Amino acid sequence: MSTESPDELPGRETRRLGSLRLRLTLALPLLNVLAVAAFEWSLGGDAPTPEGLARLAWLVLLLSAAQLLLVELWMLRPLRRLAAGCEAMESVPMPLTTDGEGAAPRLAVELDRIGHAMQRARDSLWQQEQAARELQRELTEQRQQLDQAQATLEANRRELASLERVDTLTGIANQRVFDEALRREFKRAQRQRGLLALAVLDLDQFRQFNETHGREAGDAALQRVAALLSTRFKRDTDLVARLGGEEFVALLPGFGMAEAQGVLESLREELRALRLPDGSSEQPLTVSIGLAAASPAHPYLSAQALLQAADEALYIAKHAGRDRLSLAA
Repeated sequence: MSTESPDELPGRETRRLGSLRLRLTLALPLLNVLAVAAFEWSLGGDAPTPEGLARLAWLVLLLSAAQLLLVELWMLRPLRRLAAGCEAMESVPMPLTTDGEGAAPRLAVELDRIGHAMQRARDSLWQQEQAARELQRELTEQRQQLDQAQATLEANRRELASLERVDTLTGIANQRVFDEALRREFKRAQRQRGLLALAVLDLDQFRQFNETHGREAGDAALQRVAALLSTRFKRDTDLVARLGGEEFVALLPGFGMAEAQGVLESLREELRALRLPDGSSEQPLTVSIGLAAASPAHPYLSAQALLQAADEALYIAKHAGRDRLSLAA
């Protein structure tokens, strides 16, 4: 049986509320730190920087302050009002008189006062329950919004990663992918003493083509050329990419100069046969090609040296009249 006096009960309730406030003040920031850290980790971010840690600290601080304010408004304040009501009820003296005529009315008044106090307590508890449900509903909505935002960020990240490796106009690889593949295949050819052919292709008079037929016809021609390259070079090891503008490249592991020359001459004839734009009777769109090939008999010091040799061969093809294939020395 409790030995606390009635005067000690309000103070005990106040201490309990203070203890609850202290526990919430300590627990909410810790939970927010764990939630924010889990969210950042799910995004697959890099190692945290001082600026990133400072930003996370401010975010945790703001979230904790907002949550503590909500708890203070919707939970602790109603509890304080309830405790105050109980204190007021308990502080009302209960007369213990036994005189016949005055006892019954005073007892009825005290019972009525107790009933009103209990009704106020029930009302306060109901309001507290409603506030808790509202808080739970808002937290659920925030969690759903957070999950939706995370899903959107992940979709955007995948789309961005795809765009970083694909030319948006033609759908073939971009220069970043080509640079990685060139370094990789060059090292493999050196290690295995194998063959590696590299062709740089540039459409002839393409600026004049755009001025004559329009930008849309030029974009369509670039797409047709990319499709032709993808059809002609379709081995798993082949790579075709657009370097930018009207310049393309074909990386052909296992091909020597002679094999690559035959395929590229056929491709040049096929492009002329397309008679771009769309079977026009005018001078068709043509291509100039520079070809270089690394082999044990004709090695190159680096992948960049191989690419430079192909570029120089393309320069010769352009200045020799265009619409031709030039071989690196």
